[in-house]
Amino acid sequence: MNAALRSRFERLLKDLPQWEKEEDRRSLLGQILRTHDVWDHLDLKGNSAVTASGLLDICEKDPTSLGVLLDGLRDCFKTDALRRPEIDFLYTQLFGRGSNGRPRVPWKGAPYLGLNFFDREHAPIFFGREQALQGLVSALTKEQGQYFSVVLGASGAGKSSLVRAGLWAGLSDGRIKEMPGSPQWLITATTPTELGDPMLALRACLNEGLKHEPFRSQRDWKSVLAPLKSASIRQLAEKVLEQSAAETRWLLILDQMEELFAAEMQAAGADFLDELIQATQPPSRLRVVATLRADFCHHCHAHPPLVRLMNRDGATFHLALPDRRSLEAMVRGPLTQVELVDENGKPERDWYLDPDLPATIASDADRHPGGLALMAFALRELYEKCKESRRMETAAYTSDEFGGLGGAISRKAEATLRGLGGSQADKALERVFARLVRVAGDGEATRRREPLAAWAQDAEARQVIDAFQKARLLVSDREPGGKPVVEVAHEALLREWPKLRAWINDRKDGFQLAERVRAEARGFNQTEIRAGLKRPWDAEHIDRARRKLKAAGLLAPLEEDAATKLFLTPEVDWILEEIKLEETTNLRRLEIGRRLAELGDLRPGVGLREGLPDILWRDVSGGSVEIEKHGTFEVQPFRMAAYPITATQFRCFLEAEDGFGSGDWWGGLQRSAPDVAWAALIGNHPVTDVSWFDAVAFCRWLTAKLGLPVRLPDEQEWQWAAGNEKNWAYPWGPEWLSGHANTHESEIRRTTAVGMFPKGNTDSQISDLAGNVWEWCRSKYDHPKNVEPGGDGARVLRGGSWNVNQVNARAECRSSHLPLVRNYDSGFRVVVSSPIQKR
Repeated sequence: MNAALRSRFERLLKDLPQWEKEEDRRSLLGQILRTHDVWDHLDLKGNSAVTASGLLDICEKDPTSLGVLLDGLRDCFKTDALRRPEIDFLYTQLFGRGSNGRPRVPWKGAPYLGLNFFDREHAPIFFGREQALQGLVSALTKEQGQYFSVVLGASGAGKSSLVRAGLWAGLSDGRIKEMPGSPQWLITATTPTELGDPMLALRACLNEGLKHEPFRSQRDWKSVLAPLKSASIRQLAEKVLEQSAAETRWLLILDQMEELFAAEMQAAGADFLDELIQATQPPSRLRVVATLRADFCHHCHAHPPLVRLMNRDGATFHLALPDRRSLEAMVRGPLTQVELVDENGKPERDWYLDPDLPATIASDADRHPGGLALMAFALRELYEKCKESRRMETAAYTSDEFGGLGGAISRKAEATLRGLGGSQADKALERVFARLVRVAGDGEATRRREPLAAWAQDAEARQVIDAFQKARLLVSDREPGGKPVVEVAHEALLREWPKLRAWINDRKDGFQLAERVRAEARGFNQTEIRAGLKRPWDAEHIDRARRKLKAAGLLAPLEEDAATKLFLTPEVDWILEEIKLEETTNLRRLEIGRRLAELGDLRPGVGLREGLPDILWRDVSGGSVEIEKHGTFEVQPFRMAAYPITATQFRCFLEAEDGFGSGDWWGGLQRSAPDVAWAALIGNHPVTDVSWFDAVAFCRWLTAKLGLPVRLPDEQEWQWAAGNEKNWAYPWGPEWLSGHANTHESEIRRTTAVGMFPKGNTDSQISDLAGNVWEWCRSKYDHPKNVEPGGDGARVLRGGSWNVNQVNARAECRSSHLPLVRNYDSGFRVVVSSPIQKR
C-alpha cells in the first residue's frame, strides 16, 4: 500500500467516532476482526494515529483482513454519503475492486446465480465468506482436519458454495498458502446419490477428475483403473497418487453427506462411510471434506466411527449463517468488484448500485428464515428486472411490483405456473414434485434428484420442468454417466411457495411413508423374497400403504424401482404368485382362494363382466380318442372354459329376471326348486349341487346372453382336453404328481377356489380337469354318442373331485349320475364349437 492510500485509510479510521478511546476501539474492532487471525496480534494502546498505523501494519500482511476491515468501515459509515465513495475508492485501488484480495477478473453473464450454489468456476463472483473460508482452512490444517473434516451448517448456510467456490477454487489457484502444493492436487466433488450408489458416484467423479491436468498427462488411467473395479477407496487413492509428488493429495469433496442417511440409502451409506473413514486413516494421502446439514446431524449418532471422528480437533467446522456485513458484501461484490463483459468478452457499461440497497437487502435477509437463499434469488430477479436501465435501486426492490425479499420466489413460481395455464398444469406440477421431494421423519421437506427420463412419457410434466428451469426454480445437470437429472434449485422453494408448501403438508404422511418404504425395501434380501415369498410387511399393511401412496401421487414413482415394486406388491398379486410355487401347501391354496374371494377375485374367467359370466376360453385342437368299451370318437377343434363355472357365475343365472326362474330354458328338462346350498357357496369356488338339467339350462341362458353356442362338453371332448390329446393319464402328464390337484390325497376335504393348482393345468392352461369337482358332460353314460336332452338315463361325469382319489381323476375315468341328481361334489364347465369370436 503506497503512502497516499495508507494516509487515506488512516484518515477513515481516525474519523470514526469510536476511535478516540481505547475501549471504544477495542469494542469496534472486536466486532469486525475478532474471528480473524489478526485480532490476536493487535495492539490498541496509544493515541489514535499510532493505533491506526499499527493496525494497518498488521493487516497489510494479510490482504484479506484489509477487505474485512473495509467492509466493517462501510457498515460504520453506511449513512455517510461522503465517506462511502472513499471506501469504494480504496477497494478499487487496493484490490482491483475485489475485496477478497483477488485481482478484478472478467465475468460473462449474470453476476448473481439465484438459487444455484456456487461451484468452483463461480469463484470470481463469490463474495462475503472470506472469514468463513479462513476458519475452514484453519480447521483443515489441524491434525484430524488433514484427513476427514465435516462442514456442518443449517440448510441455506452456503456449505456447498464455501467448499466449492471458496476452498476448491482457492486450492486450485494456490491462494491458500496453508496448503502448499495444492494446485497439483487431485480435487473431485460428488454427491452420494448421483448414480444411486455412493461408490459408483465416487468412481465417476474420480474418472472426471483424472481428465484434468496435471493428472491427465501422467498415465493411461483407463488401463490403470480397469483392474481395480472391486478395489477399496484406500486402494484407489494409493494407485492414483503413487507416481505423484509426496505432498500431492486427493481431496474428495463429499457434498450433501446427509444423502447417505436417506431411507433408501441407509445400508449402502453406512458401508460407504465405514470404508471412507478407513481410507483416510493416517498416513493416507486422501483428504475428505464433507458438507452436512445440521438438522441431519443426529443421524451420525447411529454411526460410532463417524461420531468418534467428528469429536476430534479439526474434524468439524461449524458454518454460521452469514452476518449482515457478509450479506452486504454478497450484494455489492458481484456487481461492483468484477469486470462484467459481454458475449464477446468486451467490458460492459458499468452498473449503478444504490448505496442503500446492500444494507436494505441484507437487513431483510438477516431477519428471515432461509434468508441467504431468498436473497440470492431476489438479487437475480432484481438484476434481470433492472438490466435495461443498469441501475440496481432500492426503489425497484421495495416496489409493490417486486415486493422485496419474502415474496420473490412465490411470485416467480406462481407466474411460471400461470404461464402454463389450466388445471392440467397443476396436475402435472404435482407429478413433477412427487418425484423431487422427500420428507424425513422429522417432517422437514428436502429435495431429491431424479433422472429427466422419469418424465419421458409425460409431455405436460416436461413442459412444467422446462418452464421452471427457465425460471431458475428447477435445475438440470448431468450425472457423471451423462444422463440428465433434475432437482429443485433450493429447498427455499419448498418453504416459501405457499401452494407447494400446502401440497407437501397435505401429503406429508405419504412422503414419510415413501421414505420408510424405500428404506425397508432395500433392507430385505430380494432373492429370498422372490424364492420364498416371505412378506416383509403383512398383506393388509401393504395394501393400506399402497392406498395412501397412491392418494399422494407417490406410488407410481416408487414402483419404478424393482426392489420397491416387489416390496409393495399388492396382496392379490402376491398370493397369485404364491400359488405358482411348488412349496405352497394344499391347505395354503385353500386359504389363498378364500382370501381372493374376500378381496374380490378379479381373475379373468372367474367372476362377471358387464353383469354376465366372464368365460375365459381356451383353444383345444381336434383329434380322436378312445372311450372305454365305446370305441373311437373324432374330436373337432373347440374351445373350453379355463375353469368350472363358479358360484358367482351360476348365481348370476339364478338371480336374473330372465334366468333360472324363466321357462325359456327348460324345454325337455326337469326343473327343481333352487338348492339352498347355492347361497352359501364361496363365489370363486366351483358351483356344486347342480343337476345335469340345471347345467344345461344355464348353457341355454348363456347362449342367448353371449350370442355364442354355449353347451356342456361331449364326453370325448372332455377326455381329449384332459390328457388324451397328449396320450396322458392326467392333464399334466402320464404320472400322478402330488400337489397338482385337489383330490382325496390333498387332505383339503372340500372344494377350493378354481385355478388354485396351476401346476395341474393342461398345456392349453385349462385348470381343474383333475379333482375339485366332478364335471357334467352332455353325453349319456350308456350311449356316449347320444347328447340329446331327452330321457332320464344317466349322464357322464368326469374328472374326479376333492372327495375321491387319484384313480378317479384320470383322464379316461368315467362316472355318471342321473340328470336330476344334485351332488355336493359335482359341478360343470362349458364349451363352444370352434371357431368363435372371442368376447
